[in-house]
Amino acid sequence: MIEFRNVNKEFEAKDRKVEALKNVTLKIEKGDIYGIIGFSGAGKSTLLRVINALEKPTSGEVFVDGEDINQLPAKALRAKRKRIGMIFQQFNLLETKTVYENVALPLRLNKVPRDQIRKKVEEILEFVELSDKRDVYPSKLSGGQKQRVGIARALATEPTILLSDEATSALDPKTTTAILQLLKKINRELHITIVLITHEMNVIQSVCNHVAVMENGEIVENGNVIDVFSEPREIITKNFVKTVIPDSVPDKLIKSIQSDTRNYKILRLKFLDSDSTESVLAAINKRYDVETNILFANISEIQDTILGIIIVQVIGSPAEINKAQSYLKSQKVGYQEVGLGETDVQRRSPVVSGEYAADIVPA
Repeated sequence: MIEFRNVNKEFEAKDRKVEALKNVTLKIEKGDIYGIIGFSGAGKSTLLRVINALEKPTSGEVFVDGEDINQLPAKALRAKRKRIGMIFQQFNLLETKTVYENVALPLRLNKVPRDQIRKKVEEILEFVELSDKRDVYPSKLSGGQKQRVGIARALATEPTILLSDEATSALDPKTTTAILQLLKKINRELHITIVLITHEMNVIQSVCNHVAVMENGEIVENGNVIDVFSEPREIITKNFVKTVIPDSVPDKLIKSIQSDTRNYKILRLKFLDSDSTESVLAAINKRYDVETNILFANISEIQDTILGIIIVQVIGSPAEINKAQSYLKSQKVGYQEVGLGETDVQRRSPVVSGEYAADIVPA
């Protein structure tokens, strides 16, 4: 497990101090794939570097497997770092060394016997699907192959933790998908905890179980990926989520609905791993004197879980609409009343499981 306790980090910059980390408290469980997302300058890379003590906090504590890494003697710290692998955006390969030699380098520095090095490197190259490139130099490799070499090198010392600093940012979308699948394989088969830094929400969506959102050195929101994606609280989180899960009513529909003089509410419905969307709406129309009009729908897959977001106009008397809302609650369908044209900003956090606070009325 990795734990940050009230971690602060300041840097001197000319005549002022820069607060890179502000009172960060966070737990990353063993075996997790934990994503940390934020814009440039948010403090992501600094947070990553305090895990292996490449940066020392100005205050606070960082525990790795129960040990305060900044209190370890030099010898113990070196041993701890050997169990923390790191992969980089720009690969950091030695151009004058072959693929085999790049992967073998940390083992040679650790004075591992040659026959053990050969066996280990061959196993790792097979694992990352680069056995046929063992004698090739980096200049002859594609970006994805270079990153696989970087990952293989990080795995050479049999780490329990793998730190990924924007490892896919320099890759095209197809190659990014392949590298993310490799990281999932590493986590699943080698049981390695992965901490993944990125500014791309699709990366979080593809591989992470948990996510922390950083802004100006602070963790502003964190939690299970499904929860954060389906119910983002902070504006920065909502903006990140919108890049992969659009969530707004088209402008043409807004003008049409605003001219509707009937009584209605706009509800945002959330479905998880459910194919009951149509049946729930059909039941509402059948049971109650209401009319439903789907304004927006999106289905996304997040870590093998289907997340459906539907924005629907429910037309009818206040009493009948309230009955429909009660039915949604009884069916454990998450819903939230939103203002027309304000679906990305004015949502409130859930107050009851399956139901949202609702007092925003369309204009």
